[in-house]
Amino acid sequence: MRVRNTLVPAVFLTVAALASTACGQKPGVAELGIGPGGQYYGDGTGQVGADGAALDPGAAAPGVDPVTGQPAGNVPGAGGATGGGSTGGGSTGGGGTRPGPGGGTPGGGGGPGDRTGVTDTTIKIGVHAPVTGAAAFPQQSFQSGVGVWANHINSKGGIHGRKVEIVFRDDRFDPNSARGVCKELAQQQKVFLLIGAGGSDQIDACARYATSVNTPYLSAGVHETRPNLGSLNALRTFHAMSLTYEEQVPLLVNVAKTDLAGKKVAVIVADNDSLNNFYAKVDGAMKQAIGANVVLSRRIPKKTDVDAPAIATQICNSGAQAVLWNASPSGLINVSKSMTCGVQFFGPGNTNGLNIVATGGCPNVSNALFFSSFPGLDKIGQLDPEFDPAYRRKTGSAPDDIGVALWGAEKLVGAMLQATGKDLSRERFLATLVSGKRFDTGVYPGVQWSGSDHFGGTAMHLLRADCGARQYRTQRLNVAP
Repeated sequence: MRVRNTLVPAVFLTVAALASTACGQKPGVAELGIGPGGQYYGDGTGQVGADGAALDPGAAAPGVDPVTGQPAGNVPGAGGATGGGSTGGGSTGGGGTRPGPGGGTPGGGGGPGDRTGVTDTTIKIGVHAPVTGAAAFPQQSFQSGVGVWANHINSKGGIHGRKVEIVFRDDRFDPNSARGVCKELAQQQKVFLLIGAGGSDQIDACARYATSVNTPYLSAGVHETRPNLGSLNALRTFHAMSLTYEEQVPLLVNVAKTDLAGKKVAVIVADNDSLNNFYAKVDGAMKQAIGANVVLSRRIPKKTDVDAPAIATQICNSGAQAVLWNASPSGLINVSKSMTCGVQFFGPGNTNGLNIVATGGCPNVSNALFFSSFPGLDKIGQLDPEFDPAYRRKTGSAPDDIGVALWGAEKLVGAMLQATGKDLSRERFLATLVSGKRFDTGVYPGVQWSGSDHFGGTAMHLLRADCGARQYRTQRLNVAP
């Protein structure tokens, strides 16, 4: 098996599948691929109304392409771009109208029977994540965890006789860079589908690009819409594998009313514009549910290194006893360590519920409650007994929760590929996703899409920080809105 690692300064921002927000910067990993045998290779690429209700984000601004977010007329893949064939029989597509869910003519590659990334023996999948410029997640966790499920299923003959091949690229925590690596994966690596493994703004950029070139794109649920660009739900090839931030608002309200009953709450959300809609909805819902017990609502910078003490002081001065947090894990650690008062953090999934946050944030994040699309290490053996032995077989070491996240995402995508059948094309794959079939592999909560709804999440797991063990434990499974 090929082993061609190009090392770059990097750290891993996990899947999620997974729903992450802005993160701070650290050094450490490689741009990697997993071949059919499970080994690594790589070639190195590089608004709120007065009543607190969300304003209608509207359609794309004039002069802006609603799919890619780039100036109209400068859309990659339009105007007769090549879709990138493969030995499986890909095709060349012309420009087309921008499709919404379930309709339209895809632009940039791939007519009926587009088998880009598929051969008689392999299925090639591209994965991107912000491993540089992201939070301080251990390099080894990513290197060990990515491809464990692919290696496991390949040892059993693959999917309909095809081995799964995974190619990874670092998107450097920058939407423009993310669009660039997704273009490289789609047009040069000729992957069958793309997975966004973290970073909401990067996922947004790649999802819009992927639709412009008719490439299936899956990620954890992130924000639903972005100012001037419209909803991710309007993207024909995009599908969210867990609840969006907005869909998690009822879950967060329920936590505030039950687990944190009677506590004064501060609502703290990062200031990326992709979180405007979430902030409006969660702030309005919290004020409606617990009234004057919302004692502080504010946005904070994506990077909190300098601002952490001031943010911590404002939270403590507000009298808050709990903090609804939707910002980066590094910001959570920085702010919590600067606080002179004790609070209980809670928020949407995924990355603030990782054990690396408990390790770095305890005792300041004691009993923090965060939703997650994957369970903690304390429950994965019960939910999926194959995970632990498969992980140890590939890595020779005990698993961590990043491995759980990666296993869950790969397994869920694998179920979709299995359901599509041996005659695998992008068109058949996308049709299978919106057929009404529910995909439930026992790790991530089940997902189910339709032609008009590409936000497929049905539930989330709730994790609680156990600072005695310095890890998150599973509080509740499959919590539905």
